[in-house]
Formats: sequence, C-alpha cells, structure tokens
Amino acid sequence: MTVALVVAIAFDLLLRVLRARLLEREAMSIDSETSEYFFARAADVRLDARPAAVGTMASQLRGLEQIRSTLSSTVIFAAADLPFALFFIFIIFQLGGIVAMVTLVSFPVAVAIALVLGRLIKGNTQKAQVSSNRKNGLLVEAIDASEIIKANRGQWFFLKKWNTLIDDVHRSDWPVRNTQSIAGSIFGALQQLAYVGIIAWGAIEVYDRNMTQGGLIACAILAGRINGPLINQLPTMIVGWTYTKISLSMLDAIMELPTDKPEGVELLRPSGLKGAISFKDVEFAHPGARVGINIPSLEIKAGERVGLVGAVGSGKSTILRLASGLYAPAAGRVLVDGLDIATVAEDVLRNGVGYLPQDYRLVNGTLRDNLLLGLPDPGDDALMKAAELTGLASLVANHPQGVDLPISEGGRGLSGGQRTLSGLTRLFLALPNLWLLDEPTSNLDAESEARILKALEDEVPKDATVMIVSHKPQLLKLVDR
Repeated sequence: MTVALVVAIAFDLLLRVLRARLLEREAMSIDSETSEYFFARAADVRLDARPAAVGTMASQLRGLEQIRSTLSSTVIFAAADLPFALFFIFIIFQLGGIVAMVTLVSFPVAVAIALVLGRLIKGNTQKAQVSSNRKNGLLVEAIDASEIIKANRGQWFFLKKWNTLIDDVHRSDWPVRNTQSIAGSIFGALQQLAYVGIIAWGAIEVYDRNMTQGGLIACAILAGRINGPLINQLPTMIVGWTYTKISLSMLDAIMELPTDKPEGVELLRPSGLKGAISFKDVEFAHPGARVGINIPSLEIKAGERVGLVGAVGSGKSTILRLASGLYAPAAGRVLVDGLDIATVAEDVLRNGVGYLPQDYRLVNGTLRDNLLLGLPDPGDDALMKAAELTGLASLVANHPQGVDLPISEGGRGLSGGQRTLSGLTRLFLALPNLWLLDEPTSNLDAESEARILKALEDEVPKDATVMIVSHKPQLLKLVDR
C-alpha cells in the first residue's frame, strides 16, 4: 500500500510538471502571435485617428500582458484540472455512492458565488483599470517632456496629477481587493464545509455498512484533490478574469480605430508614382475640433514646385500630411496620379513619397539605421555622398563610430538641426518622386541652409514634384508658384 501510494504521488508530480510545461509553451506561442498582431495593428492606426494621449494607448496595449497572465496561470490550468475533477467525482461515486453529492453540490455553489462576486466588482475594476492607464500615460508624458517640465518648474503640477490618479486607483482597487479577500474566506469555509459534509455523511454510510472506513478516507482525499486546485483558485480567477474582460474591451476599442488602408479594398500597385497631387472638395478636422481645412480644388502637376504659405495654424502642415496619405480627409478625396491615395498600396506610396516633418524624430538604434530606415542599403559610398550634400558628414566625421554612432530614443543628444539633416539625408538616399518638406531649414544656421538650398536645387530630380511649407524667401525662390 505504501509503495503504491509513493508511486501514485510520483506519477501525479510527473503529470503536473508535464502539464505546466505544455500549457506554458502553448501560452507563449499564443502570446507571440497575438503580440505581433496587436503591435502591427497599433502601428497601422491612422495618425489622425490616434488617441491624444499616446502613453494611455500604450498602457491599453499592455492589457495584453494581463490577458496572457490570466489565461496561462489560472484559466488554462483550471480547464486542465476540470476533467480530473470529473474523474475524481466518478471515483468518489464508485467508492461512496451518495457521498459524491457533497462534491457535486459544493463545486457549483462555489462557481455561482464566484460569478456573483465578479459582477459586484466589475464597476470598480473598470474604474481602476482606466485610472491605471491614465497614470501610465501621465508617466510617459512626464518622462518625454522632462526638459520642458524642469525648465518651467512644472514638477509640482505633474506630481499633483500623479497623486490624484494614484488616489483614484486606490479608491477603485480597494473594494476589488477587499472582495477578493472575502471571497477567499468564503471559499475556504465552503471547502471546509464540504470536507465536514463528506466525513459526516460518510460516517453514516460506514455505520450503515454501505462503505468501508478506507473508502471514506479515500473519498475525503479525493474531495480535497477536487476542491484544492479549483475552488482555491476562484478568488484569483474572479479578479483576473474581470480585469481580462476590461482589457479585451480596451483592445477592441483600439482595433476599431481606422487604419492607413481600409479593409476590404483592393489596393492598387502602379509601377511608380509620378507625383501629381489633386485635392477634390477636401475637408479635414482634428477630433473634437471644427473643420480646419476646406479645399474645393487644388491641382499640382507632376514635376511642379509649389510653396505653401499662410498664417500659423492655417493648416499648411496638415495639407502635407494629407498629400502623404498619413491623414485621411473627413470629406472629399486626395488623388495621387489620378488615383485615390487611400487605394494605393502602402509600400508603393511610401516608396514614391518623401515626407519631412517640422520636428524630425529619430528612433533608437544607430545613425545608419535611421538613414536607411525602410530603404535598401545603397552602400557606404552612396551614404556618405548624401551626407556630404546635406552637411551631415561633419557629424559622422567628428564621432569615432562614424555612421554607426548610437542614437537614443527621439534623437536625444543631437540638435534639432542635426535631426533635420538626418531626415534630409534619408530623402536624398530615397530620391522619391514627391517631396513634401515642412520648414526644412527652420533649425539650420545660415551656412547649413545655403548648403541645403543648393542640394534641393541641384540634386532633386527635375521631374519630381516638390511641396514646401516655408516663409523664407530663399526657399520660396525654388518654387514655381
């Protein structure tokens, strides 16, 4: 008997280890696929449709970790334990007959209590999750804008907002944790009652000679094997599953945001873009704002050089974003070479359109990574030739690592002018047929500006279309109208 018990325990241990490894491997596989999908989907969200608080959006995407944690640590393991529980109930029925009713009643009662408690904490859980996302968004904003915050003594302002959000999280989270604690006590008491019920009922059955004492002991042990893995996990499952449902709803909200290319539309793949741009009854407004742009008609022929001038906030930069396909009009159509820009395949559009924003950002990596972002490697000779054109070569020459100098997030450590030169260098490497330049020399000194003006005049292909936003007379000399 002792040997059989030791063998059974060893076999049970082996099964648990194998189960844990198999389930964790499956959870990791699912996590890899879903993480890739959600990252790609979030990256495809149209710029004008993104939430104003990017940090909050990133925190919402972190809800995927909550989903993975819940599924891998509780739900899947409970689902794997359920067949064993049913099997053990069958064994109890074979050993003790009517005694099995105690387990058949206690487990559904525990599940029913869990469902009721889950509904009770739903509201507070949702509030806690929203406050937590806003808190993480505030943290991202405070770190990203730390220079401005320090320079303007704004720490107290952000600290006040932070403490308010922390209080909101605690105020909403406390009832959830309190309910979880109470649920743990309830389920613990229920488990003890089930054990007492089996012993009491089993004692009567033993007295009536309907079962043996050994059978009673076996039934008590098997009942513990059912209640332990399943009922003990219910308090954690209540909270985890409630947070998971809220995370799923937030991810659904992100999935409903419009992407760069509408789904279900057959995308066009012309052999190349010539750069002609047309605006037909175009209207655009940022979310929550009145109509900011209204363009009944605008025609820019391929090969034309056009300057955009206007008052601050008049929508010049927005026109460039519409022409690049980064924004979509609320009404009307933007055409490139006579084709609706929304129907042109993304890779074709990005190969044919070069866009330089006012505040050019670099990504974490090396300077080479940033200059060749999305481009085939043309070789070091072509890279240095483009750097010589823009004047970026001086930055490369003054660093021991050359074009492989490390770049931090956003290009911190480089001046605004150096970041702009990096963006212009990439454009001269790409040589698109449509150049969209938003204040390309605003961060440059006179010498660098003169170099860029000469490069734009001499090196931009004559058949390329150029749209420049600027008020500088030197730049406007390059345009036809």
